Amino acid sequence: MARVLVGMSGGVDSSVAALLLREQGHEVVGATLRLGIAELHGRQCCGEEASLEARRVASALGIQHVTIDVAARFASAVVEPFVDDYACGRTPNPCVVCNERVKFAALLERADALGCDRVATGHYARVIEGSDGLPLVARGADAGKDQSYFLYRLGPLTLSRVLFPLGGMTKDEVRRVATQAGLPVADREESQEICFAHDYVALVARMRPDALAPGPIETQEGLVVGEHGGIARYTVGQRKGIGIGGPGGPRRVVSIDAQRNAVVVGGRDALLARRLVLSDPVWRSAESTLRVSAVMRYRARPVSCEARFDGKRIAVELAAAHETTAPGQSVVLYDGDAVVGGGVLERWEP
Repeated sequence: MARVLVGMSGGVDSSVAALLLREQGHEVVGATLRLGIAELHGRQCCGEEASLEARRVASALGIQHVTIDVAARFASAVVEPFVDDYACGRTPNPCVVCNERVKFAALLERADALGCDRVATGHYARVIEGSDGLPLVARGADAGKDQSYFLYRLGPLTLSRVLFPLGGMTKDEVRRVATQAGLPVADREESQEICFAHDYVALVARMRPDALAPGPIETQEGLVVGEHGGIARYTVGQRKGIGIGGPGGPRRVVSIDAQRNAVVVGGRDALLARRLVLSDPVWRSAESTLRVSAVMRYRARPVSCEARFDGKRIAVELAAAHETTAPGQSVVLYDGDAVVGGGVLERWEP
């Protein structure tokens, strides 16, 4: 059996992950990341309350618990780029960035310091062996809770040391295990929000007030049809809250021009894409071209496509026109259940 460092957020999923590993005979150490959120925005998740809950569970399980202070790393790697992206008219995905650059990196560093062989979390995902023998992230058994989308950037070196004890379970099963074990967090509700920004606009206003400067709302033809209250309030594809009607049905945000501080609106057809270009690529295949499926946002339906990697970017040719996601969002590529690539949407073409 291994000595395993388990990331514990104080929620039911990570608590059950620690319980299952202990029951399997592993020597388990719990670890909670201190992200500095309480100071940042008064949020409780991943703050002092979460650490207290995690310590309560660790005590109930009879395992050691440690706290890892990653506040400075979290601010520079996640929060500041998040705010800057909104100021540039992009819609970031901070959970993807946090998993790659903060959470798993910090857990592995502390695991080494504590003499732990492996690290584990309560994510609903699996690790499988690829055709080349290297580990890949794969979808979890619970389609409604699968979190492989947020883990697509984890590389083989990290995955070779990661355990996902909940990968083959459903959320209902996890709740039942927690209840039967009498865990103090068995009935705790899970957060559905960005952990550090209950009101992300307020955060952007404090850190980048320029992103909330008023500007024009324009049609694709350049006709000014309204005024916005800051580009950070909008995302490509947004329909509600624009305040602009017109013939042909509701208008949507089709682009954001940060240089001109303009929000451009149009019909749904203006968002239909056949080709996506992804930057900051992840590619887990020896082949340069793959026939796969693309997931353009969390829990979105997979779209059949052909993906080509040129060493710098991934070009995704969709089998049929599909509504695009927003620039800055991750597009993740799957071969069956296995994650074989992905990247950040840079632009799309009809």
